[in-house]
Amino acid sequence: MCISWRLIPIDKRSPALHQAEFGCLKRAYAINVTRGCSFYCIYCYARGYAIAPSKGTVYLYQNLPLLLQKEARRLPMGTPIIFNTASECFQNHPHILEITYRSMAILLRRGHHINFLTKGVVPKWFKDLFCRYHHHIQATIDVVSLKENYCNLFEPGAPIGKKRLEGAIRLLNWGIPVKARLDPLIPFFSDTQENIENLLLAIKDCGIRKIIISYLELRPRIIEQLRQELPASIAKLILGCFPKPSWDRVGSKTLCKQVPLSIRKKVYQRIRQQGEKLGIKVVVCRCKNPDVSFSQYCLSKSGLPKYKRLSQPVLL
Repeated sequence: MCISWRLIPIDKRSPALHQAEFGCLKRAYAINVTRGCSFYCIYCYARGYAIAPSKGTVYLYQNLPLLLQKEARRLPMGTPIIFNTASECFQNHPHILEITYRSMAILLRRGHHINFLTKGVVPKWFKDLFCRYHHHIQATIDVVSLKENYCNLFEPGAPIGKKRLEGAIRLLNWGIPVKARLDPLIPFFSDTQENIENLLLAIKDCGIRKIIISYLELRPRIIEQLRQELPASIAKLILGCFPKPSWDRVGSKTLCKQVPLSIRKKVYQRIRQQGEKLGIKVVVCRCKNPDVSFSQYCLSKSGLPKYKRLSQPVLL
């Protein structure tokens, strides 16, 4: 679906890199190429941040490569860097992609490791860089449905699921390890047996052998987005799957509501069984499901190296 938006280049005044404080990301530094995102996913928590731009506007940190030239030198070689904790670096805009390429090139040439989660598609012209440093890159493709009407409804600005998996095949051919992330699973829409079966078969055909799964979490701002941007009947159906009136703190300082534990465990077990039949390892995200006994941290065995923390951190 085509959505009108404008890109505004700005200079980032704070450091380009900051240490992540959430779940399995605590070992890494995080970076976001933009503030705001043109994909406008209905369930995106980052859209609720106080600094998030209004819908239709995306800010590009045009000075990011200059900042990284200085900051990357101060980190121990092999430091893991996570892209896209609150944005998307593979939005289909030439200026965003240029800054993404230059930023990744600086980090990789300094000997650091990058890990990115994306709903976008990595352009073909990244090939030489990614092939040269494939041992230092890990990719996760976020896709929860191959149905075009699902993408248009919940992820209106993002490439459809089929295009994302085509992009995953490209990365695998370049030697990049690729996982898939089925997150968020939305009750009645992407958690159905039919949807999961079709998606897992397509994931297997791509050559991906590991997936990470988690259900939708509701935060106050996400509830507003569902009510404002979905048909009323669909928003009511989804919100009805979160019957608990109180709010919980799950893995962070943010209040949220979850699908009841009994339902999550039942569906997770079903997906694990479906994956096992296809030779796909299924990991339940512990960051979002600490109450599920068989959940795991997503990056605990990712291959990202450990590094010695600086005695006087310079990028906090």
